[in-house]
Amino acid sequence: GEKTALRLIREFGSAAEVFEHIDKQKGALKTNLENGKSAADLAYQLSYIERDVDIPEEMDPLNRSGIDFRDNAALANLFSQLGFRSYFERFPELQKYLGEEVKAGRRLLDEAENLQQFVAAEDLLSSITEGEAIAFFLPTDTLKGLFLTAKGFITVEDLEEAAAILSYEDISFVSWDIKQQLREQKYLAANRNIFDSMVAAYLLQEDGSSSDFDYSMQAVLGDEFMPAASHDEQLPLLADRDSLRKKQLYQLLKAYPKQKQDIAGHDLEYLAEVEMRLAVILAAMEVRGIKVDKEMLDRNSNEMQGELDSLERSIYDLAGHEFNINSPQQLSKILFEERQLPPGKKTASGYSTAADELQRLLHLDPMIPLILEYRELAKLRGTFVEGLLKEIGEDGRVHTNFNQTVTSTGRLSSSNPNLQNIPIRTERGREIRKVFVAPPGRLLVGADYSQIELRLLAHLSKDDALVQAFRDGEDIHTITAARLFHKNAAEVTGDERGVAKTVNFSITYGISEFGLARDLGTSRQEAGAYIKRYHDQYPKVILWLDQQAETGKEQGYVQTLFHRRRYLPELTSQNYNVYQFGVRAAMNAPVQGTAADLIKIAMVKAVDAIRTADLDANILLQVHDELILEVDENDAKEVAVVLKRVMEEAMDLDVPLLADTKIGPNWGEME
Repeated sequence: GEKTALRLIREFGSAAEVFEHIDKQKGALKTNLENGKSAADLAYQLSYIERDVDIPEEMDPLNRSGIDFRDNAALANLFSQLGFRSYFERFPELQKYLGEEVKAGRRLLDEAENLQQFVAAEDLLSSITEGEAIAFFLPTDTLKGLFLTAKGFITVEDLEEAAAILSYEDISFVSWDIKQQLREQKYLAANRNIFDSMVAAYLLQEDGSSSDFDYSMQAVLGDEFMPAASHDEQLPLLADRDSLRKKQLYQLLKAYPKQKQDIAGHDLEYLAEVEMRLAVILAAMEVRGIKVDKEMLDRNSNEMQGELDSLERSIYDLAGHEFNINSPQQLSKILFEERQLPPGKKTASGYSTAADELQRLLHLDPMIPLILEYRELAKLRGTFVEGLLKEIGEDGRVHTNFNQTVTSTGRLSSSNPNLQNIPIRTERGREIRKVFVAPPGRLLVGADYSQIELRLLAHLSKDDALVQAFRDGEDIHTITAARLFHKNAAEVTGDERGVAKTVNFSITYGISEFGLARDLGTSRQEAGAYIKRYHDQYPKVILWLDQQAETGKEQGYVQTLFHRRRYLPELTSQNYNVYQFGVRAAMNAPVQGTAADLIKIAMVKAVDAIRTADLDANILLQVHDELILEVDENDAKEVAVVLKRVMEEAMDLDVPLLADTKIGPNWGEME
């Protein structure tokens, strides 16, 4: 990995010296270095820049463009034609020759010119018959756009030409990972449904391996799948420098009707339409990004470092000497040898100092809470402060990646940076959220579903008591506490409500007595009593959860309300722990997966509603059950009303859906 590689290079001075001293390493690291030496040598040779190549004194013969490179206008035009956008950042004097649209680094497909001006494209489209489709790849910085029908290929020079073709709404268009194509070119695409074969594979494939093009195509086409090497012989038309993309388009066109048929066979038409629309929406979210207050982030970093230094001194004072707090081996020695604390799990380097082990020792030594606080703060600073600083773009925004085809439940995940793991309930987490701001003249509008998974559990299980509590607008955690502790709701204490809240959410994950006892910090006996009382109070919930586990065993999968499947090979395992994981997944997947489907449906409906109402608002983030939009300050209140209505009407359930909206200048101060 990068961290280990950098550490080794700093230690030995160069990559070559690292391999000269392999004998100084141990275990897996030594084995990896030995196995990877030839690959490392090759990588070094390929990346080495020759610095002694003879260059002719006269450079003019090398100029094949026919332009005078002292002519900035001509040079800017050439760079624009070739798609060399980064050169305009390196040579600012060229930027004045570009239009505002190009300077911004993005173009709107919605505003493509009429297709009549593109004669070749028009001829191709006129030959399309009903039921046929066009497979395509958008143009890139170095490659032209490609379109393929049963009649043949057409290339397009730029996005405007590609957009004009895509503007034909009565034609089906097929591509692969359209979100990434749009993001790479910083394009905001038209509001239309493009059939994304990768998204279709994600919905259909049992093992979820949808990101590998060849694997997915082979899964769809079976014996009709042709490895890349075989195409040139059978299809000489494809043999040119752009042959790989042409081969892929050929496969996409063949796979399209089969994937459509499989989607229909799985009752996934509606969800597939939502996911395909969402791919384009997510691309726009990634391109726009969210503005970050760098000065505030720097202040947070300095303040946290000061707190870490203070915690470090306190820990050293208790230990009586300095040591590496981040070293599990050194910390283990301090705790279990010097301070004689009762050890727990044993590891190769000593007794474990993992978080769960330290929690066990929490009340036995004053050093333990300081170490836990130090770790939490160090992770927060390293991941969400220093990490964010590295991700801020030249536009002052962070452009996270929303992973649409990764999780087994259908939920979106976020990476580079991960904005979904920023703590919500801690004061430090709220301070970090304050650095995500709206620019002048704009505000952030947020909306999140209230207790969505419990509401879905009530609908799915049809449990009378749970359904009625939500219909009556009761605080479900207070009501559950009253039932668990046999008292009136008005008599429930905050601690009792906290216990009930943990039990409510834990039940949907099929938690064990041991797991609940750990989460509540109580005995297994008491945790077991809570689970039994919950069973007695909400019997249909338990019956439904057990039915999901049985369904998973019988058919190999469970599914959401919208027929998204979660395949469960774990339920055939002979390993008890693996099998129990499968049981818990079977219980939880329909609830968590339906919640994932719901927020995606709400996003698509919100985009449509905002466009219909002609409001200046764009979705920037989706974090679990929460949406964050950047809006014109004059539209903020109306956007909040529209967003609340859309989210609450996104699905018809036996219980009401509730969405809470808020407005503010930043993510941490919204009300």
